[in-house]
Amino acid sequence: MSPTAARAPRGQRTGRPAARVTVPGGAGTGQLLTPPPCLPPEWREFVGRWLAAEGCEVKGAARGDWEVELSAGLRRRWRRQRVRLVFDPLRQTLPRGAWYTAPGSGGGRRLLEAAIEGPVLTRRTALAHVPGVSEEGLATVCRVRGLSWGPARLGPVRYERRVSFHAVATRWGGLPWQEPWVVLIGPTGEMLEWHSEPDVSEMRSRDGLYQMEEELEPARRAHWMERTRAHFERLLAEREQEWEQQMGRLRDAELERLGAFFTARLDEEQERLRRRVSNGDEVELEQGDSTTIKLEWDRRAAEVRGRWAIRTEVRVWGLSEWAWPVADLEQELRAGAVRVRLKSLVDVARGVPALPRCPTCGAPAEMLVRARGAVACVRCAP
Repeated sequence: MSPTAARAPRGQRTGRPAARVTVPGGAGTGQLLTPPPCLPPEWREFVGRWLAAEGCEVKGAARGDWEVELSAGLRRRWRRQRVRLVFDPLRQTLPRGAWYTAPGSGGGRRLLEAAIEGPVLTRRTALAHVPGVSEEGLATVCRVRGLSWGPARLGPVRYERRVSFHAVATRWGGLPWQEPWVVLIGPTGEMLEWHSEPDVSEMRSRDGLYQMEEELEPARRAHWMERTRAHFERLLAEREQEWEQQMGRLRDAELERLGAFFTARLDEEQERLRRRVSNGDEVELEQGDSTTIKLEWDRRAAEVRGRWAIRTEVRVWGLSEWAWPVADLEQELRAGAVRVRLKSLVDVARGVPALPRCPTCGAPAEMLVRARGAVACVRCAP
C-alpha cells in the first residue's frame, strides 16, 4: 500500500464519499454535521400531565431533567420511591437510577404501559353552534306531503350530561383488524351515536364542564356502565356478523383448495395401487392408505377452520364526560284548517334537530302526510 493511500480519508478508502454539509460563510467544503435527534414537544407535555393526574410530585432538576416523587400506586408498581427522568437525547451518560424518557425507550414504555392500563377520564363542554338551528327547522330532517311548515321557534339553551366511551375493537383470527369506536350515551343511558372513529366529530369543544358543579351519583354511574356494556355487546355482535361473512368467503375458498388437493391425492393413490396390486391383502393396504390421507385431510381442514375462527375483544381506553347544549324546538304543520304543533330536541352543538314524533303513533318520523283531516307518518297512515 502506498503512503498516499494510507493517508487517504476513510470515505475514499472504502469507496464511499464522506457526507459533508457546507456551512454558509465558511471556507472549502465545510465540516461534517449530523442533525441531532429531538423529541416531539407533545411527549413532554403528555408525561407531565399524566404524572400530575396520577398524583406524582414533579420537580425540575439540572440540565432539564425531572425529579419525580412517585404516587403510592406507582411506588408499588415500580418498587421505588422516586425516579429521575432524562429527556435529552444527546446525553452520553445517565445519572444512577435515571430513566431516559422517550416514546420507544425503556422508561417511555413503562410510562405508556401504566397509562393505558385504566381508562382515561376527561371532562369537556361542547360549544354551541351559531345559529342553534337553521331557519327551516324540522324541515331539514322531516319531509311532508300535503302539508307546509310554519316558522320554527327555538327555546332557551340548556346543558345536559352525556358520556362518550372510547374503545378499540380487535379481531383476531384470519386477518387481524382493529377499529376505533366511540359511543355517546344520553342522560338515561340510551345510545345517541356510534362512530368508527377515535372521537366525537363535527363539533367544537373546550375543557371542563359548564354549568355542572355536582358530581354523578354512584348508582347513576353503575347504570350507565351497565347500559353501555349492553350497547357494546350488541354492536360487537353486529360487527361479528359482518366479519363472519367477509372471513367466511376466504375460509371457504381455502377449504375448497385444500379439498381439491386431497381429492387429487386420493385419486392418484388409488390409481397407483390398482396398477400394483390385485389380491385381497393389498386391497387392505389400499384402504389403510386412503384412511391415512382422509385423516390428514380432516386435520388440515380443522387447522384452517381454527385459523379463520373469529375471536373479538373490545377494550375501553377512555371516557369523556360532556356538558352538551340542547334546546327545545316548536314548529307548526299547516294544511287548510289543520294545525298541528310538533316539538323536537335540537343538538345545539351541531345545529341539527332530532326527528319529530308522529302525532298518531308517537314514533320518530322521517316523513309526515295528511290523512283524513289528521297528520300521520307513512307507517300509520291509511
